[in-house]
Amino acid sequence: MSFETADEEIERLEAERHSYSETFKNTDPADAVTRAHLQEEMNRRTNRIQELQQHQPLGFFARWGLRAAALAAVWGAFEYGPWWVKVGLGLLAAFLAFYSLG
Repeated sequence: MSFETADEEIERLEAERHSYSETFKNTDPADAVTRAHLQEEMNRRTNRIQELQQHQPLGFFARWGLRAAALAAVWGAFEYGPWWVKVGLGLLAAFLAFYSLG
């Protein structure tokens, strides 16, 4: 199973929307059902494109805040005794570090 990046998905959706638009132009105006279906499909793709474009990655301070929290979790994992605390803080540190990179 392959996954698309947001840019790849936007590009694919724009191509699909263009295809529906061309079909819409060539559809008889009297065929209201087909035109309504094509318009609905174009609108769905337009809405998804707008949704993807509004997604903002983490800012500079948010990334560094997550990195600092990951370092604090690592420090806590070495400082506190019970094994379950070490495991929990280690997993938290890995989670925070992963999301600070994106």
